[in-house]
Amino acid sequence: MLFSYYKESHLEQWINTKFLSHGIMNTTDHDIERIAEAFNVELVYDICPSFSDNEDGVIFLNKHADDVTARVIFFHELCHVLRHAGDQRNMSSLFKEAQELEADQFVLYAAMPFYLVAKLHVPDQRNEAIPYLADQFHVPLHLAEQRLDQIQRRVLHGTLIAAAHEANKTQQRQQQQQETKWSNETERILTQLSHQLSGKEAL
Repeated sequence: MLFSYYKESHLEQWINTKFLSHGIMNTTDHDIERIAEAFNVELVYDICPSFSDNEDGVIFLNKHADDVTARVIFFHELCHVLRHAGDQRNMSSLFKEAQELEADQFVLYAAMPFYLVAKLHVPDQRNEAIPYLADQFHVPLHLAEQRLDQIQRRVLHGTLIAAAHEANKTQQRQQQQQETKWSNETERILTQLSHQLSGKEAL
């Protein structure tokens, strides 16, 4: 996969910058306890349903949830704590929906950061790549598939843009060559003029 053609979104850049600044350099560092500590977020395991408190910077996770489920919930709630304000119980449905949409995108970027994906030897075959990524990042298969599709779409988009730019440069070069190429009649007149000037100089 031509990762060099991938372009990160602003939200993704923000997340990656935060992770890197806190020393999250590889998948072994990508641990929810370490991430919570890095962002100064308190992580509490309890028997209550999972939720977050934006004002106090606390994420509550159900201690009976499996590791994969807990990670997805953690990243979703982390978005609310880091980027959102207000109590969703007391806000308009449109504002709540906007927060949830951003949280869903946040999960994709935070649970499987691109700069970490790019370091891995991801199999070329899709049916091998999806379980490989799910295993590396401890996420559900459907989330690994969604992120892989997103990355491949952006790589393709970047490839097409690069190809279009190259085609445009080629067209400009050809156009410049055409503009500097004299017609046969013009070349005949210039040659004749050059001979006449040479004859006068000899005199």
